[in-house]
Amino acid sequence: MLTADEIARYEEDGYVIPQAFRVDPETLAALREALDAVLAGNPDIMPDRMINPHLHGGPPYGVKGHAAFDAIARDSAVLDMVAAVIGPDVILWLSHLFCKLPDTPRAVPWHQDGQYWPIRPWATCTVWLALDKVDRENGAMRVVPGSHRRRDWAHHADASPDLTLNQVIGDDQLAEQDTRYIELEPGQASLHDVGIVHGSAANRSGRRRAGLALRYMPATSGLHRDDVLPLAKFDWTTLPIELVRGENRNAVNNFAVGHTKN
Repeated sequence: MLTADEIARYEEDGYVIPQAFRVDPETLAALREALDAVLAGNPDIMPDRMINPHLHGGPPYGVKGHAAFDAIARDSAVLDMVAAVIGPDVILWLSHLFCKLPDTPRAVPWHQDGQYWPIRPWATCTVWLALDKVDRENGAMRVVPGSHRRRDWAHHADASPDLTLNQVIGDDQLAEQDTRYIELEPGQASLHDVGIVHGSAANRSGRRRAGLALRYMPATSGLHRDDVLPLAKFDWTTLPIELVRGENRNAVNNFAVGHTKN
């Protein structure tokens, strides 16, 4: 699914939109039905806070999930793309359903994922699968190409209720930086590196913007559950992770924690 040129572009820019990958119409319809079911089944959880919808009632938030999300997380074409950029041994450690409803103020500030996550070494790849049409008008993700090569972007506190994260990278650091929007058709996906600086504006349009983020790490990295991260307020101790391809290469990884029977 990824050409040699696309792999090189991912390594250089920190992200890529694979041209050959597209979810087929039947699967896309099933995923959109799953989205509606998860939103309806979790009325007390914000639409952009649906963590691990590929599970059913799994930690840390107990989201009532859907099997269609679990199936796409294990899809061979998706795993082939991930393996092309992080290696053959792949761990699915999180899924996140992002749904920006029409005309809502919530925005994602500039940030670097790796500074929020206790994964060492940094080597995570996120597959961001569009369930709706995604463009700059309805809050498409924006990235700073090449920013993944720097690991020390400074964050500062911002307690605004309209931000999904409370530690952000200031605009002053990015004044001279190139930025690009990742605009996708339904069924398309982008891949981005753990270190790329990215964010997205509020959805001020009259259209929904929904996408599924599937987060994978190479099994050579470890999820350090007991790490204290100054930027993250999240219970890592119960987070279920799963080896979905190859072999585990890091003794830190515990695959027994957090898994519950459906």
